[in-house]
Amino acid sequence: MNNAESGANTDNAQRPMMEQLGRMPLPVGTKLRTGESLIFGVGDGWLGRAVFELPNDATTSYNFFAEQMPRQGWSMISSVRGKRSLLVFTRGDRSATIELEDANLFNGGCVASMLISPVGGVVTTAPANTGVVVQPVGNAGVRRP
Repeated sequence: MNNAESGANTDNAQRPMMEQLGRMPLPVGTKLRTGESLIFGVGDGWLGRAVFELPNDATTSYNFFAEQMPRQGWSMISSVRGKRSLLVFTRGDRSATIELEDANLFNGGCVASMLISPVGGVVTTAPANTGVVVQPVGNAGVRRP
């Protein structure tokens, strides 16, 4: 194998993949925008930002996440519906924020940005094979009574 092939394989190994997202509910036909996504870890413990092209418009996609996330154990804590819609969920010590916006895609789809992060406290160990330690900045994510 020459150096050019080796470099290409290294780049592909570091690109985010849909398989990293575990059981996260996503509509059939969803495409991950790997260049805009930053995902640490795999499976149900992943965290980071994933950007998707969804096959449906923002209204249909909003309804999908509002229905499917609770089926995976996520509790909706906040939502805003508008030109840009936002849904916020928690499950255990994790938070999921989903932002939806209609896109000028030929198929009438929308773009979704999903941010998964720890809620409060500090993550003292990184997800498997990431080589990073994640720590909230200041009091971000701290629950207040």
